[in-house]
Amino acid sequence: MNSILKLITDNMNNIVKFIIVALVGFIFIKILMFIFNKSKVIEKIDPTVSGFLSGLIKFLLYASYIIIILGVLGVPITTFIAMISAVGLAIALALQGNLANFAGAIMILISKPFIVGEYIECDKNSGTVTEIKMLFTQIMTVDNRKIIIPNSKIVNSSIINYTSENIRRIDLVFSASYDSTVEKVKKVLNEIAKNHDKILSEPEPLIRLIKHGDNALDYDFKVWVDTNDFWPVLYDLQETVREKFEENEIEIPFPQRDIYIKYPEKNSNGPKQ
Repeated sequence: MNSILKLITDNMNNIVKFIIVALVGFIFIKILMFIFNKSKVIEKIDPTVSGFLSGLIKFLLYASYIIIILGVLGVPITTFIAMISAVGLAIALALQGNLANFAGAIMILISKPFIVGEYIECDKNSGTVTEIKMLFTQIMTVDNRKIIIPNSKIVNSSIINYTSENIRRIDLVFSASYDSTVEKVKKVLNEIAKNHDKILSEPEPLIRLIKHGDNALDYDFKVWVDTNDFWPVLYDLQETVREKFEENEIEIPFPQRDIYIKYPEKNSNGPKQ
């Protein structure tokens, strides 16, 4: 106990400095990050970049913080840096995947295949991008499931960005009976497209006969809408076409087969073979 008390007494100045520097440094980092995140500068930066930049600055500040407080304790900075370099090399070899993820984050920020808020599909996962971090990208599905995708997988996969453009095309196929003339069906479908207030007139809708099926004629129905209106208009069309076909006595056929059963004829000598 006396040895411990003597050690503390002899190093009281360093201990006090350590406590002061540790507290002041910790509070300083918290205040600095708060100011950075709330500043007008960060508001002007793309949300995709700001989240990544905030995480990177926080990491660098804490790394500097640890080096400073170790220096206060009397640990030689040069020795510490050399030790960190050796440890860093070992960690780099062990965490090659994470380094690839970090490099992937840089590639995402540079090439911008998507930004925060856009709806994407990647590696059979689809959802709205909510955050791009140093090691992974977070997306939220339409049923509110959070999916974490490593950045290295994103940059090495095909990405479908559904909301990067202002307009999208709705592609549908509607079937009508052979009893209804092509002109009549096309007229009804054109009226539906013309009367819907969210379907764009330019690019012009495309409505044409596309296939002679076994039980029906198939009509290609392609219209353009604002990206945000894609799903509401898609559902509207499915419901409206059914109603208009019924009003205009256009039959929507379904697959059917006529089955004939033939029984063998009977005679006095028994069934006919």
